[in-house]
Amino acid sequence: MGDRSSRSGDNDAPLDPYPEISFGRVLGASAEMRRLYPVLTSLAHSTIPVVIEGETGTGKEAVAEAIHEKGPRACGPFVVFDCTAVAPSLFESEFFGHEKGAFTGATASRSGLFSQADGGTLFIDEIGDLDLALQPKLLRAIDQSQVRPLGAAHPLQVDVRIIAATRRNLDRCVREGLFRDDLFHRLAVGRIELPPLRRRSGDVGLLARHFWTVLARQESWLREAERDPPLELVRRWERDPWPGNIRQLRNAVARVLVVGQAQAANMDAGRSSSVWDPAPPRGDDFLDQIIAEHLALPVARKRVVREFERRYLEEALARQGGAVGRAAKASGIAVRNFQLMRQRFHTTLDPAADQAATGRDGVTNRP
Repeated sequence: MGDRSSRSGDNDAPLDPYPEISFGRVLGASAEMRRLYPVLTSLAHSTIPVVIEGETGTGKEAVAEAIHEKGPRACGPFVVFDCTAVAPSLFESEFFGHEKGAFTGATASRSGLFSQADGGTLFIDEIGDLDLALQPKLLRAIDQSQVRPLGAAHPLQVDVRIIAATRRNLDRCVREGLFRDDLFHRLAVGRIELPPLRRRSGDVGLLARHFWTVLARQESWLREAERDPPLELVRRWERDPWPGNIRQLRNAVARVLVVGQAQAANMDAGRSSSVWDPAPPRGDDFLDQIIAEHLALPVARKRVVREFERRYLEEALARQGGAVGRAAKASGIAVRNFQLMRQRFHTTLDPAADQAATGRDGVTNRP
């Protein structure tokens, strides 16, 4: 994935073993994760900026929050911003805030993300997707530790620790001129890469059992669920590649719990069952399988259309390197509609918690 030799974890020198199998909310007993824990501990005790890299679903936000909670700013706010969730025209208002009347529609003053995170941590997710023209403004705010809200006469002093995350290869983005080298070096004082789940030997079973317990406890009607997932199911999961990583595994566990234990007996029927597969089968036989189920025409049509839309969005995102805005534009639909369609293809595990934690425009504020 490019020049990642400067990253922690790439060094062949042996590391002292970490005695625990977790770091805050981050769980993992594999050698790949245990060698990261001492580095995460050191980063947590500092206030330097950190860049967390890794594939989608590897737990970058959970790591950022754990660093915050174990550090000197734990009593301060933990504010989350997703660079893919807000249009570039709203960047300055979101990050720096605005005064009443600063622009059309500004009917009240609003504090920006830097002010909201004052004394705490600002987690900037998908920093690699930040528009190139906006990167100097972010760099200036970080360097000067002050922001000027739109329409304000004077800047505000802020004390914020920055943790950023990206699924992109920032080394390559810098070489290709897609990411400013000065901002990169300002952010990447501390830098770690999270391994994908397929490289975390032994962690699939550990995580599956953890999610099984947590999700069964959250849903009162799942109180009668077995204490642990079926052993054969766990073994099957351990053989899967999990391209969606931890998020995909958690969704799979939730799906099995919701369907019920009676479906576990169908494991021998093969992986065509959506209970075990993270997604419907890919291949020319998908329509044949739908027809073979003898569904009512409206039901069958709905499943076919849903799968077509899921694959279409997946391909559109892949072509645009995961950039939601560009994928939506290439698909001929609004960004908001594109995001809503994507949400339909992901299991919502704790809607109440998500609604409480997430504000408008993809901003999360967890004091």
